Amino acid sequence: MIIRSRTNQGRWRLRTILLACLAMFAGGCATTTFERPAIIDAGALRERAESAVEDDIRVSAAILSREESTAIFGIDLSEKKIQPVWLEIENNSDRRIYFLRTGLDPEYFSPREVAFAFVESMSDDDGKRFVQHIESLDFRDPIDPRSTVSGFIFTNEDHETKFVSVDLLSRGWASHLTLLVPIPERSISEDHIANIQAMIAEAKPLHVEDGSQLRSLLEKLPCCTASENGVQGEPLNVVLIGNLDTTGPALARRHFRYIPVSPLYAFGRPQDLSAKKVGGWVATQPHVLRVWLTKIRFQGKLVWIGQISMPKGGRFAGATSDESLPVIDPDVDEARNDLVQDAIYSQLLTEIGFVKGVGPVARSSLRTTPGGSTYHTDGLRAVLIFDRVPVSLTEIELMGWERLTDHYRQ
Repeated sequence: MIIRSRTNQGRWRLRTILLACLAMFAGGCATTTFERPAIIDAGALRERAESAVEDDIRVSAAILSREESTAIFGIDLSEKKIQPVWLEIENNSDRRIYFLRTGLDPEYFSPREVAFAFVESMSDDDGKRFVQHIESLDFRDPIDPRSTVSGFIFTNEDHETKFVSVDLLSRGWASHLTLLVPIPERSISEDHIANIQAMIAEAKPLHVEDGSQLRSLLEKLPCCTASENGVQGEPLNVVLIGNLDTTGPALARRHFRYIPVSPLYAFGRPQDLSAKKVGGWVATQPHVLRVWLTKIRFQGKLVWIGQISMPKGGRFAGATSDESLPVIDPDVDEARNDLVQDAIYSQLLTEIGFVKGVGPVARSSLRTTPGGSTYHTDGLRAVLIFDRVPVSLTEIELMGWERLTDHYRQ
């Protein structure tokens, strides 16, 4: 006969319960039941999708709400930060074309990868049905002549409006289309983009065709950002030339995403758009880009002036709220040059140049900003011209304006 004290009995019972719980989890007890959803109503998605047409090819895309995603896939994919994009490509040409999904998201998820993220919580039978269901909804190449293909691409989650970049390829032919697709339940973002588009439509632009005139106008733009009360801040060190459907995908390809950040001012208003360089799985350098639309139109393209910098400490910097201005790394030229390289590798950059901006600021005489940052610079601003047609590195033209080697590391 075994005799236990009350204290030992309590410990024994607690130990028994804990062991039972561990055994339950170790045994892979199923907690999720999968039931195959009803057939998808593609007409509802098509009705609200954004579309573009070029070379007898129509591309349509829509982002699912959380409720739609759960209804279609039978499970909430947003739990794993997976954002399915519904894509339809209608090929009215005589070409057989292929969609390059890495252009939409270089870190997209394969269907089985998506399934693997959830099947551990399902029974074997439910898991098999889920895998089959996810695979059946995948977008499948090729798109034959006079045919239409639709399906889902499983992308990393964006929290604001999504640039859906569609690269298409055929023998001796390639095309690139971009759709600006709103994310459901993000009405603030949609309103902001609508305001930008309205500002573009209502502007009284200054049209420029000649490069030398463009250079002169860019050098006359404000040198720096400012605080709300007009105190001079960080240098305006980049110029982006291209429409939203060109510059947006170029930046998105290099992991920039539209994210609201604390305001800086130029032309008497806060930035029109802002973006941060982010990574889904591997941390990227946390560059912050703010841009303002100018009145200049170069060869029909929008001209944006911007400021790019990086928080002091880069990936090792502590987190700051979006309302507060982080202390920036003093070497603002490095962030600018990193953006130039990102633009090159986007394969949508056609020309690079440098013009005079704030002027040289030596390391020995750092300039202070209202937010408490300091910086030094060679004083130049990079000018980046984008196009919709993919460009190889050897085709990028260098504008013979200011030379980096004449100013670098003052």
